[in-house]
Parts: sequence; structure tokens; C-alpha cells
Amino acid sequence: MAGEIASLVKDRISHDLVGVEDALESVICQTVGRLTKIDNDYLRERETDVRDIGQRMKRHLMGMTATRLDELPENAIIVARELAPSDAIALANSGIVGIVTQVGGNLGHTAIIARSMGIPAVSGIANATQRITSGMTLLIDGDAGIVSAGPSEQELSEFDSRMAVANRESNSLQANHSDPATATKCQTLDGTDIMLYGNVGLAADLDQVLHHGLAGVGLFRTEFLYLQSERRPDTESQRLLYEQMAARLGDLPLVIRTFDLGGDKLPPFLSQDENVDASSLSLRGLRFSLAEKDLLRSQLTAIVRVAQEADVKILFPMVIGGHDFSQAIAMVDEIVEECNAFKRPQIGAMIETPAALFCLDEILELADFIAIGTNDLTQYLLAADRELSAENDQVTAMHPAVLRAIHQIASAAKRWDCPVCVCGEEAGDPEFAELLIGLGIRELSVSASRSENLRKAIAKMDSTHASALALKAQDCRCPHEVRQLLRLATKHQLISNAPGRSIDAIESCS
Repeated sequence: MAGEIASLVKDRISHDLVGVEDALESVICQTVGRLTKIDNDYLRERETDVRDIGQRMKRHLMGMTATRLDELPENAIIVARELAPSDAIALANSGIVGIVTQVGGNLGHTAIIARSMGIPAVSGIANATQRITSGMTLLIDGDAGIVSAGPSEQELSEFDSRMAVANRESNSLQANHSDPATATKCQTLDGTDIMLYGNVGLAADLDQVLHHGLAGVGLFRTEFLYLQSERRPDTESQRLLYEQMAARLGDLPLVIRTFDLGGDKLPPFLSQDENVDASSLSLRGLRFSLAEKDLLRSQLTAIVRVAQEADVKILFPMVIGGHDFSQAIAMVDEIVEECNAFKRPQIGAMIETPAALFCLDEILELADFIAIGTNDLTQYLLAADRELSAENDQVTAMHPAVLRAIHQIASAAKRWDCPVCVCGEEAGDPEFAELLIGLGIRELSVSASRSENLRKAIAKMDSTHASALALKAQDCRCPHEVRQLLRLATKHQLISNAPGRSIDAIESCS
């Protein structure tokens, strides 16, 4: 794509006799304008990629590089219309303390990157770039999705107090989880064991997984490593990284999801490579990986080598059915043989598309384990844009259709005696986690920063009543009714404080 834009810029310069900066600006604006008018979801989503490439070219023309980010002031908060995933990674590594964007949702890739790196991020703030000026003091509550511009002295004082309490709780947390024998334990009120794992996007996130005493890494989103790389990662550098992470985890598992690229997630070395087949860039997940076999083979080779000495598992993203999954498994088997490895790592499939729901049995027949990605599953089931979900409270995993899908997956996995873990961002929400437990889920992988509140909430839940609550939630007609049901359950204290009473006492949703 970068090559096409460069060619258009050259044509504009020679035809209109304008400077390169003006030509670039004109080409980007026209290209974005055309994309926004096309009646095709994929092509419309490429708007962000075009803007991203345009910004990179502008920075290059102006002699700006990523190192200029070091000049940001201390405690800087970035306010922008939108941020591409690659920009979010570069900014996060520069030491910023917050991100505010006009466009995007809590399930968008930029928000996930920020959250995984412990940076508060709030998306969907209308006219943020007009209402917030450079140098203005901001307070950001990433959990609540609130931005306070120009706070009063009282608000600043209250914020400092909350931060002090949070720091004390964090220090106390580390002391409580210092004993490995009890650190990973998580149980409901009635003694049901729930495994809590951590989601990580970068190796540095491992600190938080260990700090919060989680049972291992349930999802390592490796595409973030590719998004910040200007060249293709070689096998040896990947092997060393995975080896270091596995060593730090000790006996705890490390589930490595192979790169989920394509769509709005394209690393520089692919988006700027004119030799890459443009048709493959429209793919996502495993299908994209199978179209970029050399890239996938390199990553799988690194994983297989590390898995010989550690509890490392392979997870393929966005599996469609048995056909693409079997192709990926065959590649792993070839690599195991080529490496003279004595064992094949466990292989899992991400269930996050409607197609996978219809192909569950053929996937489960091949899988050692599966994971439910609620972020993409919600997007594709509800025909929504996850980057715009902040503007629509109907686009949520609380939607009855999503709950029914998760129940279908959990039931099928139970028939096949196949472990299943939910690793979407919303799994960290205690209310949603209660529904998941009620739907039969016993493994959750969440952002480490949300794990302690989740652990405390689970300890107050009763799995029997969670099951009854989840059954009722599936009969609701919309997310609003599901939330109403949860409020009524809390009001009547039927779930946490009165295990002897019936869930049927809750008023029906109407």
C-alpha cells in the first residue's frame, strides 16, 4: 500500500508541479475520501491504515523519527482523533501516562494495547481534539471511561488520595501473592475452582502477571511484537524471547497465540512491501498466516523449540473450521519432525467467528484446547465495528446472542472433554465473568490489572446460582435486559449472600 501511495504522490508532483508535502497530503485526503464512500466494510476499515502510512511518510519527510517521542514532557497524555495500533505501541513505549481518542471503543486494538501496558485509555470522546488543548491538565479513569479536563483542586486532591490507596493495595497484593502455593488459587463461594490467567501483549507485561499471582499466561498476543518491528522477526530472536518468558513463568503455562495480523493490524514490513500479495492483506487470523507461510513457519519453529523444555502451547487465531486448522496443525507436525523434537506442543484454536460456531465438532476433534475470543466474536456476531463500539451499548458481549454462542461452545467442549478458556477483554468484568461461570466456563484469561477485583468478586459468587442467572440471561432480548437482570440479582442478593433462595425470585425481564 505504501508503494501505491508513493506512486500516486510522484504522479501528483509531476502533474500539478506541487511540493512533496502538499502532494502527499492531497493523495492521503483523496484516498481516505474514496474509502469512506465504498460500500465494503473491509475497504472502509483501511482508512486508518492509509492515515497511518501518510503520517509515517510525513514524519520521514520532516526528519522526525520515533526517538522524538523521548521529548514528550513528563506525565504526558496523548489526545488524538484516532491512533493506529503501531502508533499506540510507539507511544506506550515512550512513557506516556494516558491516551484519549475521539474514535474507537474499549474492544479496539489500540485500547487493548494500552490496557495491556498498564496505560489508562479512554476512547469515543466526541470532539476531544477540539475541546482539549495542549498543556491542559487531565484526569483519566480508564476503567470507568471518564476524562476530566481542567480539574479543580478538590478533584486533584481526591485523585491523589485514590492513587495512594491503589498503591497501598498494590503493595499489599504483592505480599499476599508471595507464596507460589497459594498465589494462583481462585474459588467461588461454593468451592468451584476457577483458573485465572493473564493476557499479555508484550514481554514486559509478564511482570504484572507474576505480580498479581495469576496461574500463567492464557493469551500472549504476539502480533504486537510484529507491529513495532520495521523488519521481519527472525526465528532465533523469537526463540530467545519465548524462552525468557517461559523461564520467568517457571512451571506456569505460556499460551502463545500466533500473530493475528491483517485488516487494521499490519506491521511496517508488510504494509510497505510491494511484493506482498494485496489480496492476502484482506484476510485475518489464521487465513492471513497461511497466506504468509514463511512468516508463520518462522514463528512456529521458535515456539516448538522452546516447548521442548517448558509448558508452552500454540494457539491459532480466528480458526474458521477443520480445513484451515488441519493445515496449521500439519505445519506444526512438519516443524516438529524437522527439528527432531521429542514432543509436539499442545495446539489450540480461537473460536471467534460465526463460521467456527457451525464447525465446532470438526475443530474440537483436532484441538487439545480451545479459547473463546469474545472481542471478535461479539464484533462478527453482531455485525459491528469494534473500534466504534463505545458509541453503541448494544455492541457488547452481554448481548443474549453472544451469551448463547458461548453456551453452545462450552457445551460442545464439554462433550469432547476439551478445556476451554475465555480470553476476551470483557472476561475481566465481574458481572460478565459471573455469567461465564454460569455458562460452564472455568478458565478466564484477563488483563492482569483487572484480575484482583475479579478474584475478589468470584470469591463471593455461587456457581449454582450463576448457572440459573446465565440461563435467564439467555432468554433476555437485548443487553439492556441482561443488565437489568444483573441489577435485580444484586438487589435481591440472591447470588452472593442468599444461597438458599431461588433465582426464580428475580423479576422477569420484560
